[in-house]
Amino acid sequence: MKYKNIIWDWNGTIIDDTAVAFEATNILLKKYGYPTISLEFYRDNIDTPVVNFYKKIFDLSKQSMEILDKEWGVLYNKLSKKTGLHKDVVKALDYFRKENCRQIILSAFKTAEITKYAESLNVKHYFVDILGTEGIAMESKTVRGKRYFQENYFDLKETLYIGDTLHDYETAQQLEIDCILVSCGQQSPKLLNKCDTTVCNSFTEFNTMFN
Repeated sequence: MKYKNIIWDWNGTIIDDTAVAFEATNILLKKYGYPTISLEFYRDNIDTPVVNFYKKIFDLSKQSMEILDKEWGVLYNKLSKKTGLHKDVVKALDYFRKENCRQIILSAFKTAEITKYAESLNVKHYFVDILGTEGIAMESKTVRGKRYFQENYFDLKETLYIGDTLHDYETAQQLEIDCILVSCGQQSPKLLNKCDTTVCNSFTEFNTMFN
């Protein structure tokens, strides 16, 4: 196996939470009197950092991004019983563990929240580290990833990034590592297929690449 280090995105990649994130966003839009959006619009426009997306659907001169972020988090947690893992993602996690790969989560989601959900979904034991964030004002995935790679002596040629967004692809490029995207998550296939990398429709398809 070429890869020794597997870098996972969390939201939309491991956890199948797009519907919940979309629902929480529409609840906020209704609360503040804005038009709701379609799931297609959401998947075509969701972005990292999320403020780039919120600028399109809220007037941030009237609503504080910090307050919106906190309220969205409360809604997400209330709706979280609807979330689960993507089909066959555990098979991928098991495969990489059997190959003695180091598996790390690198995410724009809060570390404490990722840890909570990873424990409840019984996947935390697959990961040697969870590199999430502590709030809106955070270092980019690239900055956190580069520092982690240097501190842990990663060989970039032996490192693979798995994500579900254009931002994940861009991050992988900046980190100078290979990337595979899955189009069953936060962003639509038509966006991901613009990237010069492998895009899988599902983890069932993804797993055929390694087994």
